[in-house]
This record gives sequence, C-alpha cells and structure tokens, in this order.
Amino acid sequence: MIAIIPKEEFKIWIPINIILVISILIVEYFNPQLTTIAYNGELSKALDFAVTYLVVVVITYFAISYIRKNYDDEHSSVMDKNIAIKQQNERILAQKEELEKLNSEKDKLFSIVAHDIRMPLNSIQGYLEVLAETDLEPAESQMLKKQLLQITKDTSNMLTNVLSWSKTQMEGSYTDLKPLPVSTSLVNGLSIEKIIAEKKGVQLFVSSEDDLVIMADHNMFQLIIRNLVNNAIKFTPVGGEVKVLASKINDDCIIKVEDDGLGIDPKQQAKLFKLKATSTFGTNNERGIGLGLLLCKEFTDLQGGKIWFESNPGKGSTFYLSFTLTNELVVQ
Repeated sequence: MIAIIPKEEFKIWIPINIILVISILIVEYFNPQLTTIAYNGELSKALDFAVTYLVVVVITYFAISYIRKNYDDEHSSVMDKNIAIKQQNERILAQKEELEKLNSEKDKLFSIVAHDIRMPLNSIQGYLEVLAETDLEPAESQMLKKQLLQITKDTSNMLTNVLSWSKTQMEGSYTDLKPLPVSTSLVNGLSIEKIIAEKKGVQLFVSSEDDLVIMADHNMFQLIIRNLVNNAIKFTPVGGEVKVLASKINDDCIIKVEDDGLGIDPKQQAKLFKLKATSTFGTNNERGIGLGLLLCKEFTDLQGGKIWFESNPGKGSTFYLSFTLTNELVVQ
C-alpha cells in the first residue's frame, strides 16, 4: 500500500490496515473456535508457507523496484536540473566577464579617442587662427598648410578606424566572402597610398604573382592592406622603401608588407593586436592610437586568415597575411 498509494492518503489507509490486522488477530486469539485448521497435512502446510513466502517476496520486490525507480528518476531529474543550473551560471558568468571586458575596452577606447581627437582639433584650430589673423611669409604659410593637412589626414584615418571598429562591435561581425583577385585588389586598393608615399619621399613597391585568388571580404581586405601599408609608410623615413609582395606558398597566399623603417619597440610588440593602445608618432610626427592593427587582426580572423609580424628595432618590420587560395572564378 505504501508503495502504490499517494502520499497524502497515508493517514487514511495505513491506520485502517493496522486496525484491521490487529482486530483479526484479537478475534482469533480470544475465539479460536471461529477458525478451523485448513491444513490436511504437513505437506499442504509447507506449500502454504512456501506460496506465502513467494508472494511476499514478489510483492516486496516489485514494491522496492517501484520505489527505487521513482527515487532514481527523481535523483536523475534533480541532477539534470543541477547540471543545467550550473551550466547556466557558467554561461552567465562568461557573459558577465565578456560584457565587463567589452565595457572596459569601450571605455578605454573612448577615453583614448576623446583625448587624441581633442589634441589634433586644437592644433587645427590654432593653425587656422594663425593663417586667418597673421600675415605670414609664403614659406611659413606653406609649411603651416602642410602641417594642417597632415594633422587632418591623421585625424581622418583615426576616425575611419574608430567607426569601422564601432560598427563591428554594435552590429555584429558579418563577412561577405567572395573570390578576390589579389593582384588587382592590391593595385587598385593602394592607389592613394602610392600618392602618400611619393609625397613623403618613400618608395612603395607592389608585386603579386599572377592568378592568385583568395576567399575574402573585399572591404575588409582593403581596410587591412591600407592600414598595414599606411603604418609602414608612417614609420619609414624619407628615402626608405615599403614593399607589398604576394606569393603562393603551398595552398596559401602569403602577403608581406615590409618596410625598412623604425621597427617596433620589443615592449610594445605583445600589445600590437590588442586594445592597449598608446599614441605613437611616425617619422614625420604622424599620429596614431594603435586601433588599426586591432582592426587588422579582427578582420583577418573573421575571414579565416592569419596575421603575424617580425620586427627589428631600427631595421624595420614585416607584417604577414595568410589566406587560403581558391579555384573559384571571380564574379565580375
């Protein structure tokens, strides 16, 4: 009865059962004549005891099995719930850590951007006030205009990187991977950088093996290449060289952006692809906050590529990009 009836009915059926059994025993004890010997012999008595024992064992077995099954099911259910709660807590903690990290990066980025934008804007304002209010010699006026133009370009590049990074953080990461001809993309994408290099007195060489086609997002690939080449030009002195070389190695396309400029301080090398931005200055005092390389890393990973670098302070740096080659035809 205990095994099969609902728990809330225990208080009804258990007392009834106990009272019934005790009543029968009392009646039999005080009135033995009411019961007759049912056994015809010792054999029938033994068979009756054996059957009674068998029935009790079978009933007890099924009762215990039923209880054990319910216990195991309940225990399993509790364990599953505990595991689910633990996994949910782990996900919540991971999300919390990720949000804290993103908030920390966002706060740091905005503080850096606010600081680094304020300074060039103040400089631009100062130069414009001097040009508007002061009669300068043609040479002085020309020098101020060049400096004003350089500051404006640096600020524009920085804002472009900031907006690109902000877009990926707010809208999520989306890549439109299509077959991309490397040679054409490099030549067309670096036309502005060639002009910048010529104005600075730096030679920019672009070379690629023919028929190299990779799977990449056109806009992301262009941003990566332009950032790497702009950095190379920034840290290369007048008369230096910047080389962009693309070649096939096994099943990969390896793109090298090589310069013979200032190189990278060993203390800063571990921070290049992280949001631990520190303001840096090129050979002509070009200003940057290090966000470009973070974008290069994120965008390269999104396209399934790899990026790494080698650098010797005072001798230059080489940045490498690796993308898997494809046999798919380029859609015009």
